[in-house]
Amino acid sequence: MANGTVFATVKAMLPVSGDAYDGEIVTQIKAAVLDLTKTAEIVLPGEVDITRTHQAATTSEPEQWVITDSSTLTDELAITAIATWCNMRIGNPANYDNLLKAYESMKGSMRLSSHYTVYGEVTGA
Repeated sequence: MANGTVFATVKAMLPVSGDAYDGEIVTQIKAAVLDLTKTAEIVLPGEVDITRTHQAATTSEPEQWVITDSSTLTDELAITAIATWCNMRIGNPANYDNLLKAYESMKGSMRLSSHYTVYGEVTGA
């Protein structure tokens, strides 16, 4: 997975299409990162840096929102946990309880792994 693809990867894992949920996806990605890093004290092997900026209409372009993803996080488990968080939080999923269990399981695995803690060797940070 290449740098700068967290947003696109997470969005592709969600049951949404178009750009109507892009703002909410950015917000929930940031919330998931905070939950993992602050609540669970997990050290992610890379940074998540996603911004959503408004561009006013011009004579040649309509008004639009632009997503800029400069993230360096490429860890598949971390990105899957973030996508699972987003899947729980966007809309009203019928499988919320299963998603919550899956998220908590991934978070627990990360907390137990020296790869994601200050006690272990963190690569890519």
